[in-house]
Parts: sequence; C-alpha cells; structure tokens
Amino acid sequence: MAYRRILAVGDIHGNFRKFLTLWRQLAFDGTRDLAIFLGDYTDRGPESCEVMTWVMEHFERTGFVFLRGNHDEMMLAACLGIERNLWLQNGGRTTVESLRSLEKSDADDFLTRWAKTIRDMKLSYEVVQDGQTYWFMHAGIEPGVPLTEQDEETLLWTRDFAMADTYDGTPVVTVGHTPVPYLSIDGSVIPPIAAHPLILDDGRRILADTGGFLPKGRISAVDVLTKRYWRSKLLPEERG
Repeated sequence: MAYRRILAVGDIHGNFRKFLTLWRQLAFDGTRDLAIFLGDYTDRGPESCEVMTWVMEHFERTGFVFLRGNHDEMMLAACLGIERNLWLQNGGRTTVESLRSLEKSDADDFLTRWAKTIRDMKLSYEVVQDGQTYWFMHAGIEPGVPLTEQDEETLLWTRDFAMADTYDGTPVVTVGHTPVPYLSIDGSVIPPIAAHPLILDDGRRILADTGGFLPKGRISAVDVLTKRYWRSKLLPEERG
C-alpha cells in the first residue's frame, strides 16, 4: 500500500508523559499511516514501565513497527542474566526504579513479556514507495552495504553515520541514537529546547533523536515523505 505518512519516532527513553504530548499531535491512523519507532524505549527517564506497557499494547497493531535500540539490547542482556552492569551504568537504574511500582510476581511476568518483545523487534526496516527506498534503524549503517548485510553492531551502536560529514547513498536513511543537541553543523551548541530532527544531504539522511531525556529535551517524529516534523511539548515542570 502507499502510505499517507511514514512517521519515524525518535528515542523515548522512559519519558512517557513527554511522548504522549507528541503522539497526540500526530493524529495517527493505522489504516493510512506507518509509524516506525527507532528504539531506546527505556532508561534515563522516570516512566519506563509506562512506555513498555504502551509498546507491548501496540506491538501487533496495524501500522506500527518497533525497532530495537542499543538500550533495549542492553536490557535484554540483563533480563537474560548475560550482562547487567553495563545496562545499569547506562540508565538502567531508572528503569529498575520504575519497575518497583509493580508487585514482584507481576514484575517478573512483565519483564518476561518485555524480553520477548525486545527479541521480536527488528534491527532495521525498509519501505519502498513511489520509487524511493527508505531505510530505518536505531544507530546507522555502513554506506554502500546492502541493508541485509549490515552488521548488527553498526545498526545498534554506531555514531559514525550520524556524525559523518556527508552521506551520498541512494536510500533515505533515518536513525535515532545520537542526540541532535550533541551535534552541531556550524560549531554552535544546540540547546535541547530548540532541537529538532536534522534533515541532511538533500533529505537522504535524517537524524530523529532530539534528546528527549535531556532537561527541556524533546521527543520528535518526522514524516520521511514530506520531511515535516513534530516535537513533544514541554511538561509543566520544565516550563519557566
């Protein structure tokens, strides 16, 4: 089908109330729109439990694609007992605090379901519409390599793609992972309150993580077809 909008949603990082102020603006219609979430649903923000619940409720619904991010990968490793400290040291402690609102038996079941959800998340996604190819992943790609041959670590962890001077590939590539406020085009600092998705290289490279976990940071969504974007609103405690 030809989508009305293909919406890429940047990293939420446990900021559920902030995310809802973005989501309500989108007036999403799953019969005509496609929403592709770029990963990193938990950690750093105080409402990871609420975000996980929302994602699991929408995971199988028409029009939704949830990709895996590096924070999701770290949390999966922690849930499986493979490596816990790396996750805890990178924002996982706030997720643990969020989960303490659940009874232990409920939390165990909740984490089991969430771990399965992470395993079911794709590492990348491709859409072809009107002769143009669109690629989506959490972190980035190795230019010139087919999507099916991209390395998992590159898709989840690289910052090279976001920070590269240029990208001249044919697919339009949209990523999260590297917060726009950490980057600058002219050497100036971009304050989180002013951050918006960066549309680079004649629209072929889109950076959609606008630092929602930062003080006064924003969570953003961008329609890769038109390059229109939306941003979350400031919460009451962030104003002033």
